[in-house]
Amino acid sequence: MSRRTYRLTALALGAFGFSAALTATAGIPNCDHCVHDYYLCRENTPDANPSCVEQFFDCQVAGRCEPTLPPD
Repeated sequence: MSRRTYRLTALALGAFGFSAALTATAGIPNCDHCVHDYYLCRENTPDANPSCVEQFFDCQVAGRCEPTLPPD
């Protein structure tokens, strides 16, 4: 093999290792902001129950969190 092949192989392995490290350190999603947004919605929206609960659920799904009912 030539030097160029070794360099390309090393570059490919480095890129794969970097992407694997980023994936491994992604961590647990934090959805505390969904609860905060839910309470803001309830305070500022008349007849807030159906729409605020839906927004809370959508926030959890978008944040890849376990969907739960909002705390009351």
